[in-house]
Amino acid sequence: ASVGILNGIQDATRGKAVSMTISSLLADYRLGKRTPTAVVESLLAAEDAAWACAWICKVAPDAILRRARQLEQMLRDDPRAMARLPLYGIPFAVKDNIDVAGMPTTAACPAFSYVPERSATVVEKIEAAGAILIGKTNMDQFATGLVGTRSPYGAVPNAFRPEYISGGSSSGSAVTVARGKVSFSLGTDTAGSGRVPAGLNNIVGLKPSRGLISARGVLPACQSLDCVSVFALTVPDAVAVLNAARGHDPGDPWSRDLKLSAPPLPERFTFALPEQLEFHGDAHALHAFNEAVDRLEGLGGKAVRIDFSLYLEVAALLYEGPWVAERLAAIRPFFEKHADQVHPVVRKIIEGAA
Repeated sequence: ASVGILNGIQDATRGKAVSMTISSLLADYRLGKRTPTAVVESLLAAEDAAWACAWICKVAPDAILRRARQLEQMLRDDPRAMARLPLYGIPFAVKDNIDVAGMPTTAACPAFSYVPERSATVVEKIEAAGAILIGKTNMDQFATGLVGTRSPYGAVPNAFRPEYISGGSSSGSAVTVARGKVSFSLGTDTAGSGRVPAGLNNIVGLKPSRGLISARGVLPACQSLDCVSVFALTVPDAVAVLNAARGHDPGDPWSRDLKLSAPPLPERFTFALPEQLEFHGDAHALHAFNEAVDRLEGLGGKAVRIDFSLYLEVAALLYEGPWVAERLAAIRPFFEKHADQVHPVVRKIIEGAA
């Protein structure tokens, strides 16, 4: 990899790749080993040409550096600032269907582009926690697809093998984390748009319960299903972002005030195992699934077979039923006038709503 190793950046002073996990960065900041300015300077200096299309729009370098220096000044003024800022100096990216004030929101459709005056609630919360925005990421247009190829800004290559797909729709959000360009990113997940690219790029993809993170300022795909999702390098990092981002928002009609607490895992428990399982010849996926079942049983779990057919029927509605109508409703005025500006595969899906 041109910047050292996956999930790391090249440290110009020490000539080696260093970790981009949130926990590592915060530990180094506390010990004075690194500063936010030094980290973002390394990010800005690193070239990653083969994966450049993971981005749609980047924050100006001087604005990124100014933000880093502001955070450092806050720490000089108040040594306890890091305790109040759980994401102090952490670089992040945002999928381009999530509003950032003053930056275009395109949803990977240039003709649809608009510039919001206010950021989405989730971006406001993340920045209030001390994170540094690097830019907005590429995606399957209008969050319609699981492949990462349906974008006029280019098909985003897999972080490991450019000839492989990255998955979608949050393709750029996953790849920028996997390539070490940011520590975490925000995406969206309606039917796998966060978890699929996370899995294909070997990082953590967290889809929160519906309404746990506000969707105000997020362009809907299927508003009744959409969730803002988190991409991170580790589970603790993903949880740290979730804790900073969650909270009831009266500006989002789907928002809920949910508690994040659970009792310890009991010595004996049950878990559901679908009777209808189809891996379509993917032996690796079958093996991984069986390993997960074995691990749960090793923890004291007992598998209970369930009829999964109803869930499969519901899933089929995603592209041939009411949720397609939600996709059209989200962009109807634009679509009726500019359907010819929409990616042909996406256009065919949305036209089905008629």
